[in-house]
Amino acid sequence: MKLNQIKGNTYWIRGGTNTGVYIFEDNTVLLIDTGIGGSRINKMVEILQENKMDVKYIMTTHEHEDHCGGNYQIREIYPDVIIYAPKRAKIYMENPDVYVDFLIGGRHSQNIKSEIEKHFQGSTKVDNTVYPGEKINIKNHIFEIVDCSGHTSDGVGIKTDDDVVFLADLMVTKNSLAKFDFLFMYDYPSQIRSLENVKNIDFKYSILGHSRGVYSKSETIEIADYNYKALVRLVEFVMDTLKEPKTIDEIIKNFIDIKKLPSYYMAYLEYRNSLNATLAFLHDLKLIEVALEDNILKYVAIEKYDADKIKDAIMKKREK
Repeated sequence: MKLNQIKGNTYWIRGGTNTGVYIFEDNTVLLIDTGIGGSRINKMVEILQENKMDVKYIMTTHEHEDHCGGNYQIREIYPDVIIYAPKRAKIYMENPDVYVDFLIGGRHSQNIKSEIEKHFQGSTKVDNTVYPGEKINIKNHIFEIVDCSGHTSDGVGIKTDDDVVFLADLMVTKNSLAKFDFLFMYDYPSQIRSLENVKNIDFKYSILGHSRGVYSKSETIEIADYNYKALVRLVEFVMDTLKEPKTIDEIIKNFIDIKKLPSYYMAYLEYRNSLNATLAFLHDLKLIEVALEDNILKYVAIEKYDADKIKDAIMKKREK
């Protein structure tokens, strides 16, 4: 683990989740996504302390434990740290039980909570909420909040005044999609809009939440388009699967089998959430129907549908 300069005051620490580090003139630091809690935080703090840096601020892009799980530890070490996060993320970060209930879709078991707590070690008060389009002045440096919703309900990215943007989990790399053709998301249309908006952001370099490198703007736009195509494939998969009525569990099984994805409890929940988002999108477009058959809830595609119509609807979502 090491501190890598991108440009000017903007650095990053590579990890399972990448952490942005902005160093002010007085050697105080703003962290962008601390990552999971545990030994990684200890190593990161050790690097910062070796460089005589003092953590004063954290900007959290969204509420997932692999992005904010280390906030609790950081505040234990730096009690006066000021934490920024989106409005809905704040609710989950301050109330981990609510977050786990949301993930499960109802009351969670203690076993699931224990699994989450390995990386999300405690609730953390959020001091300030942030909103897309907002510009935040910290020590006379401007940080622009970018809309990255879709992956979560109100996820954001952070652009520094060095023209470096941290895009969190808005998109994944081509290599990641080649291995696992799956995008975790909360809202399909929002994901489309956020990906489309990348080209409108004025930046030179980007860091993704889970990647090995720094990307130019043209490379980032190319990755965004690749993610868009993955979303189109997801819609096409669902419509093809629903030629016959299927339950959500049957849809998920088909998805795992065809995509050859890992299958375990937490992964299953993630697949379910993304497929639910896709089903909601298609239901809103009246391209699928929902019916009860012998008290079993099933989804089915409308008998005749046009694949071009689906793509046209997606494009309209991109333009809005």
